[in-house]
Amino acid sequence: MSPGAERYRAALRRRGLETDEEIGGLLRSAAALWPNREAVVFGTTRLTFAGLHRWSERVAADLVQAGVSPGDRILWQVPNSLEGLVLHLAGWRIGAVCVPVVPLYREHEMAHIIGDSQPAAVAFSTRSGGTRSGGRRPVDEMQVLLDRLGVRPLVRYAVGEAVPGWSSLPQAPGTDDPPPAGLPEPGPAHEPCLVLYTSGTTSAPKGVMHSSRSLIAEARTIQQVYGLSPADTFLMGAPITHIAGLLCALVLPAAIGARTALLPGWDPDMAVRVAHEERATFCQGATVFLRDLVDRYEKAGPELHRLSLFMCGGSAIPPSLIERADAAGVKAWRAWGMTEAPTTAFSTPDDPLERRAHTEGRPSPGTEIQAVDPGRGPLPPGETGELRVRSPEQMLGYTDPALTAEQVDDEGWFYSGDVGYVDSGGWLVMTGRLKDIINRGGEKFSAQDIEQVVGSHPAIASVAVVGRPDERLGECVVAFVVLADGARWPGAAELTRHLEQAKLARQKFPVAWYVVDRLPMTLSGKVQKHKLAAPEYASCERRD
Repeated sequence: MSPGAERYRAALRRRGLETDEEIGGLLRSAAALWPNREAVVFGTTRLTFAGLHRWSERVAADLVQAGVSPGDRILWQVPNSLEGLVLHLAGWRIGAVCVPVVPLYREHEMAHIIGDSQPAAVAFSTRSGGTRSGGRRPVDEMQVLLDRLGVRPLVRYAVGEAVPGWSSLPQAPGTDDPPPAGLPEPGPAHEPCLVLYTSGTTSAPKGVMHSSRSLIAEARTIQQVYGLSPADTFLMGAPITHIAGLLCALVLPAAIGARTALLPGWDPDMAVRVAHEERATFCQGATVFLRDLVDRYEKAGPELHRLSLFMCGGSAIPPSLIERADAAGVKAWRAWGMTEAPTTAFSTPDDPLERRAHTEGRPSPGTEIQAVDPGRGPLPPGETGELRVRSPEQMLGYTDPALTAEQVDDEGWFYSGDVGYVDSGGWLVMTGRLKDIINRGGEKFSAQDIEQVVGSHPAIASVAVVGRPDERLGECVVAFVVLADGARWPGAAELTRHLEQAKLARQKFPVAWYVVDRLPMTLSGKVQKHKLAAPEYASCERRD
């Protein structure tokens, strides 16, 4: 570690932003402090902190009995469920490294992930996404893949139905059952406790390693900034195998004694109903989640309970959506983060609507954000460049040291690949991605800038703008749009008038429009633009 990086870490420790609190002891502490307080509701099942702790310790004991040791990796791929929460907690309780994987990955991606992680224990669902999908059973696919790779875990759990040759995940014990004895202590705060494989806006997943320090720093920061308390209820429809879902469904509630209303997946009608029934107060999710809620809240009467707070990130966020949310009774704001550093900038509900709608907020406590030039030199306030960050929430590194060396320098700065600027007041504005820049005849501009203007048209629910090869200009602008509920295609001429009224540079106008039923997205709500080149999208009907 360089002197500059060491000084930065020392400053975090002095401010209490880097501690030795172990994530493996988080639920144990919660169960001791609030044993009878409800921790999670999932469908018709409700568990207290004590009940969740007892179940996770039973699974932890089963893992230890099978030979799983501190530092071993436990990999699972299950949809949102109580079992998913318990697998996280059981692994952390015994000092293992948890490797949750988003359910959408199949053999192509999983071959790399299993080979990279070399798990000592695995758990796979017997159902795809919570229900059977075209006869697909992930547990069967992974059995073949494990055998082909020659990976032989000590434990193989089938989650759902019984499967020959696989163990079933231990069930929750009764309240009178004695706790297991002889469990190892949770792992030290500075060591890896979690590996997440990035959810695929590019083709190859990267293994991101986090420690207790980074995860707990994130939870404590959000708690303090937003004044969250045991009175809050978190609504979570993002996958708990993703950093946002994991933090807000499990880590943050356990840290403060709040509860989680966990959804099996994102279903907007279910989300509105559960939020009303459970009086949910806080949600973190992608743009599409907020848009779905606002669409329904705008049509509902005042008797319907509305979420109080929504932290929005993950993809382009039209300012108009934040403004609509405010009018519908939801305090929403944009935030900037990534798997490598979860929430590094955000606004607060008390910030002016203009700031919440048009910026990503200001750096979180202890976080430093700079825009840099191509030589990685810091730029003055207001100048646009690649955004780099140092944060107490930052990852330890990638599982591949070569990737770490590419994106983290000796001073501890992580180079995000996002493009934007920090103004003189410290407000961050993200304008795009280094790899999401369209080069039209030598003029370079952000696809996100175009998406925000197109997405502000009332007929458009979501949009992805990409560059397509052009013989004369090198690249031209193409837009894929999903229409809002009940909306008809307004026509290219109408959308062009909309762009004209917004005073967008004419060079940024799409030359081709495609209406699609859906955009290819990760479960966390990020558009997978590389998939727009796939035949199912390349052959879409052009609408001019």
